[in-house]
Amino acid sequence: MKQIQTETEKHLEWLKSELEKDTIELEKEKLKFIDQIKNLKKEDIVKDKKEPEKLSLWKRIKTVLMKG
Repeated sequence: MKQIQTETEKHLEWLKSELEKDTIELEKEKLKFIDQIKNLKKEDIVKDKKEPEKLSLWKRIKTVLMKG
């Protein structure tokens, strides 16, 4: 015979089920994120996209004179 649940017990059961759903969803998101990270290349993460500008002799002279 099934016992009659109180309102508090119903709320606790609902909370438990929601926590389980959230835990499962969180694990799925973690795995998805891990897969995305695995697909990245090391160079894309480490290397700076902007190449340093090579200064001509006159630009270097101008830079030195403007600072001094």
